[in-house]
Amino acid sequence: MTVETRITFCRICEATCGLEVDVEANRVVAIRPDPKHVVSQGYACVKGTRWGATQHSPDRVLHPQKRVGDRFVDISWDQAISEIGAKLRSLIDRHGPQVLAHFVGSAGGAIVLSPMFRVALYNAIGTRRMYGTGTCDTMNKFRVNGEMYGAAMRLMYPDVEHTHFMLVLGANPAVSGNTLYHLPRAQERFAEIGKRGGRVVFLNPRRIETAAAGEHVFIRPDTDVFFLAAFLNETIQHGHVDRERVGKFMVGFERLAKSAEAWTPERQERVTGVPAATLRDLVRAHSEASRSGRGGALSMATGVNQGRSGSPCFWLLESINAISGNLDRKGGTLLGSGLIDMGDALKELALSYDREDGLPTVSGLQPSGMLADDILGNPDVKDDPKRIRAMIVEASNPLLACSNPDGRLDEAFASLELLVTIDLFRNEVGSLAHYVLPATTWMERPEIPYALQSFAGACATPYIIYADPVLEAPPDVRPEWWIYLRLADALGVTLFGNRLASAAAKLYARLHFGPIGRLLPGPEKILDGMFKKAGLPGIREMAEKHPHGLLLPENEGNNFLGTDRVLTPHKKVDLAPDPIVAAFEATAEQLFAEELTTRDRLKLIGMRQIKRMNTASSNSAPLVRETTNHAYLHPEDAARIGVSNGEPVEVESAHGRIRIPVRVSDEMMPRTVAIPQCWGHAKADGLSHAKTHPGVNSNLLAGDGPAHIEALSGMSHLSGILIDVRRAPEA
Repeated sequence: MTVETRITFCRICEATCGLEVDVEANRVVAIRPDPKHVVSQGYACVKGTRWGATQHSPDRVLHPQKRVGDRFVDISWDQAISEIGAKLRSLIDRHGPQVLAHFVGSAGGAIVLSPMFRVALYNAIGTRRMYGTGTCDTMNKFRVNGEMYGAAMRLMYPDVEHTHFMLVLGANPAVSGNTLYHLPRAQERFAEIGKRGGRVVFLNPRRIETAAAGEHVFIRPDTDVFFLAAFLNETIQHGHVDRERVGKFMVGFERLAKSAEAWTPERQERVTGVPAATLRDLVRAHSEASRSGRGGALSMATGVNQGRSGSPCFWLLESINAISGNLDRKGGTLLGSGLIDMGDALKELALSYDREDGLPTVSGLQPSGMLADDILGNPDVKDDPKRIRAMIVEASNPLLACSNPDGRLDEAFASLELLVTIDLFRNEVGSLAHYVLPATTWMERPEIPYALQSFAGACATPYIIYADPVLEAPPDVRPEWWIYLRLADALGVTLFGNRLASAAAKLYARLHFGPIGRLLPGPEKILDGMFKKAGLPGIREMAEKHPHGLLLPENEGNNFLGTDRVLTPHKKVDLAPDPIVAAFEATAEQLFAEELTTRDRLKLIGMRQIKRMNTASSNSAPLVRETTNHAYLHPEDAARIGVSNGEPVEVESAHGRIRIPVRVSDEMMPRTVAIPQCWGHAKADGLSHAKTHPGVNSNLLAGDGPAHIEALSGMSHLSGILIDVRRAPEA
């Protein structure tokens, strides 16, 4: 057999690095970084270069499976679709459309085509019960964008290529990529800021790997809101405000200023641990970069998003970027433009209050922290008619990804009358499922990059790329878009609100994998149309002439403020949205008082690892060699508890208790414990490697229900959890 090298790009995280894949007899032989990729330029992390072990894992589900007793048996697609459709129709007819829910993970969000058909299906059914990992990591940003800019998908990104000051809170891009924007070679590109005379600072409770590219400042977990309020106040008090820009393009400045005026550098120091002098120095450096015209940018990610004040934090941060004159300015923060203006196209998803408990849906997602309650229903109501009875889980493992105190989610998912998973593997949720449907991998489908708001437009170096499938999918594996069309057919619902278009789409799906299907145009024609509508070459020209990507014009800024891209009613940036300001003013003092009384207690944070991303990577033998994760803690804390490296401790919160070995490290801030996420596979019967390398699920320590959800965004409180740690008794 001949080995053929094919060019593609990784779709495991937002970095979307270019790859060269050697293929022989439809199997991956080797994967290397693509040195000619226009942005990643020969860089890719081990998750991408070792994907072959996941692609060809013996555990991969290759046929539809049905649970029969304690066993899973292979069945045909016709049987699977028919039975699932019949059960769904019966449940919907008896209880209404809200009986059905959907949960999607980040891997499902990385696909461009399937969401179009997923949304069409659920709109046709009439259910609003959509959940996802977005309410575990990013929905606070969408809520704030909706309030400040008029659309949830108005995602600004820092101009890393040109800025001379960058402050990054709660992110570790060298390990886990960036949140909601593309930045391959993150550590190298942050280091370039310093080389050109600028400054990059990482604010984090742990001295993260990316901090090697600049400076590091410790901050106590879940106190960022006080740091940012003081940063904002210091910026205003010392005249570092672009008054002309604020007056022309923004509203609400006076209320913004008043909200922050109580927060001084000295006051925030009492709970954050960030010295007042350090905060003032950072404000000065930011101001100097801003006034010089070279630009400054503040950016935050998951570690802050998951705290109790994720939305106020992002509001304060975006307001600092805005009033300092850096919003929509080169070297500051920019709004990308891509194939589709996602902000305008999906602006109706910004906010939709349709829950009786007052919690929001943001960008169409219900709070994942309410999943157990929503499935189990009200215990005081017999056979609660409002509870979820059927769920489809796509590309996710919510038993590990979501808060799961005392295993309540396990109980909830086991109680469903119909549970279907669409995935590569039968993970823990899949083991509870009635049906497991095999999906394609990112190597088996045509694709373009995603960045939610504008695809590759939200990138420090704007570019676009198209990749043909690297491999042919196994005969009985199907793409998600096809599954949704076939389910729509089985349910008899009308897609897109158009009978003709719906009938045509269903017919196409029925024929696609038959003999006639080879003669029909593939779904990549949709991507081709998107390219051409945007004035770009078609996908065939892209694949042949630009396989390593095509650079787009540099984003010069000044293309957002004062334009119709600002989607607020008054067409100006709202610096003081009433719901967010009210929430901040109502909770900040209370949280500050709580921090003062608990500052001697330990707090738990999450931690990313370069070799782990999700369930798929957890089952990869070349990536995962340790049998467990560890609890990382500072030497002072280890000495006080009386433990050393490798010894087990019990970590207990108000919601649960786990046993885990420790690693002692001065990279940790005292009174802080970090436990890597995506572990806890002891029950993973469908993941042979992960089950023998199980580790411990730290989300068993997180609470669920309204008391542990940020009311503005529906985000679960997963970082900065108060814990007690003690030496574990003999097992």
